[in-house]
Amino acid sequence: PAASAPSPPAASAPAESVPRVTVTGDLGDTDLLHAMLETPGGVRPVALALITQSTGWEGVQLLEADDLTPGIPAATVMVDGVSAGVLVAENAPAVTLAAWAEWLGRWLTADTRYRHARVLADRDDLTGAWNRRYFRRFLGDVIERGRACRRPVTVMVFDIDDFKQYNDRFGHQAGDEILRETVGLLDSVIRRCDRVCRIGGDEFAVVFADLEAPRESGSRHPESVELIARRFQEQIGSMRFPKLGQDARGTLSISGGLATFPWDGDRPEALLALADQRALESKRRGKNHLTFGAGVSDG
Repeated sequence: PAASAPSPPAASAPAESVPRVTVTGDLGDTDLLHAMLETPGGVRPVALALITQSTGWEGVQLLEADDLTPGIPAATVMVDGVSAGVLVAENAPAVTLAAWAEWLGRWLTADTRYRHARVLADRDDLTGAWNRRYFRRFLGDVIERGRACRRPVTVMVFDIDDFKQYNDRFGHQAGDEILRETVGLLDSVIRRCDRVCRIGGDEFAVVFADLEAPRESGSRHPESVELIARRFQEQIGSMRFPKLGQDARGTLSISGGLATFPWDGDRPEALLALADQRALESKRRGKNHLTFGAGVSDG
């Protein structure tokens, strides 16, 4: 099934319950905000380091309750009314540890809500795919990472052949289902490192970015981009839509083009433009085609 946006978190505790703790040392709120906004790991590691810095306690950790060692001071950390674990520290006074646990919970709550908002802003409401804004940002990021580690990055742009006719014949609800199922199918065949993005009505872009080097010199990853793309092309032709009736079976095809960094360009705009051009070439060849470029089988 297609990906769906996560449910919004519940309301937080009232403002008057903010604990009175004193942050001291080199780390501070600016570092926490930077961790929230800029780092994949979020605020947790910085917040724990800040607690250690401000208190001088040893062994400051956020653990699962099942991992708690008997006799070690601990306080539950709540995030939007749900336990996120227990804050532990050696020789920490219980009251002070509880105050820091509440402080940590508030920062983790803010971090969770920010990341939730980012996901909502980056997702397509209809299909759950990543949207065009995310696509441009992600593609730029992975090209820079690919440049640093000397790994290819491939963009596939495609649309559903004659989608408008299909939409007109079976209705917009049917068209919406086709788009959702297309994303669901793509999600099932791509790798965890790849991204499916909806960049137009029935136009999609897939970023293939496996930036981990092969395990052995001269070896390739078990699945190339070309293999994944052709598998998707084959499977979409046999998609079933039971809600649409017998006439709707097996009628879909796609036309797409692929462009790969560094062979086809070293900037996101260049790759996208060339992938678009190759998708148009696929249309001119009679549809249900994929047009590849150099390096795709290595991606």
